[in-house]
Amino acid sequence: MTKKRKRRQHIVLILSIIMLSIFNNSIRDIPKYYKNMLYVSSVNVVYYFLFRRHLVWEFIPNGVHWLVIRLVHVLIVTPFITLMFLSNMPSELFRQVIYLIRFVLIACVVEYVAHKKKLILFAHGWNILWSSLIYVKMLVYSYLFSKRPLITLVLSLCSIVFFVYKFKAPLRVKHFSKYFEPVVDLYYHTFLEDLFSNKTRKIF
Repeated sequence: MTKKRKRRQHIVLILSIIMLSIFNNSIRDIPKYYKNMLYVSSVNVVYYFLFRRHLVWEFIPNGVHWLVIRLVHVLIVTPFITLMFLSNMPSELFRQVIYLIRFVLIACVVEYVAHKKKLILFAHGWNILWSSLIYVKMLVYSYLFSKRPLITLVLSLCSIVFFVYKFKAPLRVKHFSKYFEPVVDLYYHTFLEDLFSNKTRKIF
């Protein structure tokens, strides 16, 4: 599959989510749920910051600058998915659970297909099961954020600590690339971590 075709698929995915938000009228609820959308975007930014040297999943740019891809997903895709989920949330608990399961299954199927089409990269032991857990947490926490924001933030912090520990995010990078961080951060992609690590082992 050519990069041009993969770029089109990225665009189709993004536009599809925006159009779905318009057609199901969830976009009109932005004033009601903008704080929830901001919360989800902020957690996404925290992931990119803490895992910037150890990305467990990443969108493959395919000719588009990686920063553009990340910004679109952080500012548009993830918040709009959250918006669609919250704006159509049923009132009864049982229906809420079924609604959550259905939403997560659809999201996982889309991500699985995107992974198979080389639009999303998994690394360091990440797989679609971990993605399903992330979707559950993202949607449940975004719902709780309206009702119990402080508790939600505490739960989010615990989740972040768990994933940092589980996937061994290198919060303090010891190889020599740390001296070139301002430059490396402009062009960094997952494989560079191994590249720098291998060079360091050869030198020392």
